[in-house]
Amino acid sequence: MRTWFEPLRRNQRSQKWAQRAEHERRRQCSEALSLLQPYLDGSLEPDEAEVFELHLDACRACGLELQVYRDIKGTLADRRSAPDRAAVSRLRQFVAGLHHRY
Repeated sequence: MRTWFEPLRRNQRSQKWAQRAEHERRRQCSEALSLLQPYLDGSLEPDEAEVFELHLDACRACGLELQVYRDIKGTLADRRSAPDRAAVSRLRQFVAGLHHRY
């Protein structure tokens, strides 16, 4: 009987470990996403930027978010006139929604 319970215990430990790992990943992504705009603006301290970049190297989802922000920032920089206030408001709502997602 002992061999029957051992895989069950291992499986339960693995499941708890996976849940903890997922929780930690979400926490790290949430922290990283809060640094996204300051990173693009170049206002992070060098050590903060390095930690942020290490996270980006390991996290495809945050890397894709960074690319979206870069694209948006590039598009806005290409405009010759001031951005539409309604568009800026929608962009801010979009960013706030991303932050709450993680």
